[in-house]
Amino acid sequence: MKNAVFEYLGWIGTALVLTGYYFNANLNPSSWILWIVGNFFIGLYCFKKEAHPTAIMSFILVLMSIYGYVNWMAK
Repeated sequence: MKNAVFEYLGWIGTALVLTGYYFNANLNPSSWILWIVGNFFIGLYCFKKEAHPTAIMSFILVLMSIYGYVNWMAK
């Protein structure tokens, strides 16, 4: 991917994560999907920028969000 695309991924990921917080505050289960996609984008962005600890954290948050989504939907 070109560098400009990665720059947009960082901003789009940030917007999705922030929107996910809003949705979660309103008990909307779509918040989990927004967090999964947003953190994945941020993880890719951080990996490209060689911010490996933040990239790893973002990918762990993706896994945690998948776990949260599955548990939320099971209730």
